[in-house]
Amino acid sequence: MRDDPLSRITVVIPTLDRPTELARCLASLKAQTEVSHEVILITKRGPLAQLRNEGLRQTHTPVVSFIDDDVVCSPGWLAGVLRAMAPPTVVGVTGPAVIPQAFRDHRDLFKYTHLRRLHDCLFVDARSPGVISRAGTFNTLAAEEGCLYEGRVDYLEACNMSFKTETLNAVGGFDEAYGGIGDWSEPDVCYRLRVRYGNDCLWFSPTARLEHQPSCRGAYLLRDADARQRLANYRLFSRRWVAPTLRNRLYHLFLWSYYSTR
Repeated sequence: MRDDPLSRITVVIPTLDRPTELARCLASLKAQTEVSHEVILITKRGPLAQLRNEGLRQTHTPVVSFIDDDVVCSPGWLAGVLRAMAPPTVVGVTGPAVIPQAFRDHRDLFKYTHLRRLHDCLFVDARSPGVISRAGTFNTLAAEEGCLYEGRVDYLEACNMSFKTETLNAVGGFDEAYGGIGDWSEPDVCYRLRVRYGNDCLWFSPTARLEHQPSCRGAYLLRDADARQRLANYRLFSRRWVAPTLRNRLYHLFLWSYYSTR
């Protein structure tokens, strides 16, 4: 067990009606090579940003991680997070959130390949994970099996986010103006951290790796019913952080068209 100041970590997992997936997730945490951690389960229904903040309020360790209940963490995940968190300039760490082929049909950007091609062709201009494009969108490179990138990022993967607890509290945690399943509350808090601590404060490490096995149960069932809120969340993020270019306006139209079919 490590004995440095950052060796204690809390893992917060909001979970809803996914007992099988949660059991796999918890088993992977028990198998961690870095054992100095505790787990907080948030089992109530509610806006995700609010639930994550509830977990943050219960955290009393120097580092807090937020993962989804349908992930499986590699045995060295926590150790990788803590190694990447060691520099004093780094306040947030993420890593690959690989989606295996068997689970890709559970995410539309992978299920509908033509939709992904259109999305990437029009709106994605980054060759590394964790970058918000000039059009105001994310990329899916962290979900690829061969993702070995290491370096600074704009945001942390939503199912694989770790923070120095003091700094996350300093920016007020997750903004609860982002309702429903919390889309875009994750990059929003990351942008606020970058404003306060500098553009190099968020780090992507290939050793902080987990596997995302997207479930079609539990909170997933709220996604389609929440389409209007999800669009409102993006508009809030965009107003705050994205320059109003033509490509950004086109991305608004793309999202509106997509959510209108849900």
